[in-house]
Amino acid sequence: MNLPPVEPIARPIRQILVVDPEPQIPRLVSLLLGAGYHIDAAPDLDLAIERIHATPHDAILLELVWPDGPDDAGVAALRRLRKAAPELPTVAFTASPGVAQVVAAMRSGAFDVLRKTAAGDELRAALDRAVEHGNLAREVRRLRQEVDRARGLGEIVGESAPMRQLLALCERVAASDATVLILGESGTGKELLARTLHRVGPRADQPFVAFDCSALAPSLLEAELFGHEKGAFTGAGKARRGLFREAHGGTNFLDEIGDIAPQIQNKLLRVLQEREIKPVGGDRFVAVDVRVVAATNKDLKQLVARGEFREDLYWRLAVVPIQVPPLRERKEDIPLLAAHILARRRGAAKHLGQRYPTQISGRAMERLTAYHWPGNIRELENVLSRAAILCDGDRVRADDLDLVGLPGGAADLAGAQALPDGKTLKEAVDDAVRKVEKAAIERALAREAGSPAKAARVLGISRASIYNKIKEYGIAVGEERS
Repeated sequence: MNLPPVEPIARPIRQILVVDPEPQIPRLVSLLLGAGYHIDAAPDLDLAIERIHATPHDAILLELVWPDGPDDAGVAALRRLRKAAPELPTVAFTASPGVAQVVAAMRSGAFDVLRKTAAGDELRAALDRAVEHGNLAREVRRLRQEVDRARGLGEIVGESAPMRQLLALCERVAASDATVLILGESGTGKELLARTLHRVGPRADQPFVAFDCSALAPSLLEAELFGHEKGAFTGAGKARRGLFREAHGGTNFLDEIGDIAPQIQNKLLRVLQEREIKPVGGDRFVAVDVRVVAATNKDLKQLVARGEFREDLYWRLAVVPIQVPPLRERKEDIPLLAAHILARRRGAAKHLGQRYPTQISGRAMERLTAYHWPGNIRELENVLSRAAILCDGDRVRADDLDLVGLPGGAADLAGAQALPDGKTLKEAVDDAVRKVEKAAIERALAREAGSPAKAARVLGISRASIYNKIKEYGIAVGEERS
């Protein structure tokens, strides 16, 4: 029996970005490669970064020697491209690469280095290997993300070396019941990490109770944590269980643990040692079964040295210390974090029928990665949210970052200059943002029948935030709106 011939499986067209100042080179590369490749050209590095952020590419072909530039201009360009798109493989080429050039290029992340006189077969083979390498890297990343989601770690965004180490440690710690002390600067995501440890741990189906220890005076903090009996103090009209009993069987997250007063430190030490609490005004101890996860942005060892924090309590809390890296030490994660923030905000905007940007321009991303972010992820989220509100297209651009006052752009120079109405540029922008915020809250309240809680969920902010904004802007709510 004669079988019909098997048709070969068509290979997808491969998108190659040629970065070369000579305009005829991309055309020559296209002729050499032949069918199966689509060539995109960029005569300078800024345009190349714009292109790789705007359009998916499979590989980059980069000239190593640039006219009128320093000897290492091509290597510097390679480093910038690798920083802008770490998983996009780059093949470097030039007329006659020297040994030093080849070594420098390979150390800077080039997948391969070729002569410009290479034959079509050699060029195709090098680019095909690079494309397959890039595909494999993306597949590994996708599988890692799926594994992380299956383990419950998917909400923690990051692929940098510090974050991989953090995730590996969290994976081991989560399965235990050990007390954890999370250390890190404000805005690094310590509470998210605490929630993740709870969600993937053995107490996941039990309560997670979070509390900011710096929010109350010592007398009130004691009653909040350990509960109180009826009549224990003025205003105690009824007994209260306290946060430790509310978290019974689950996890109690104590944020800003470095701010608790000495008298509370004593009682907290007993909880960790004996697993029991004594309510304010009570005459007996009550057993509690909780896992304690504490966090602070302070150096507890320094506080211990100054006699401001009990050393025995420190060691009880720091059974497993976890240091969360600041954003400036994991800048390669900024593109991932920025995409995650825009995607999350886009869902709320879509629910309100509002336009919201989906991308970030190359120059804007360079600005984001160059900034040192003293406020860490919280500051990044604030900057992107404001820039997204003010931008007039489907991409956040560098000009939008100027409007929200991100250092490193034109706003640094113009922000201190008075505008005609006597306001600085930053003050004018803040006024514009307040108007946009007020309008968005009013629309959300109207859509949700005046319910601040539902409006807060739609806008992706906390209840406390929306109530503060309602008060700040004088927005009528509920019966006042009728």
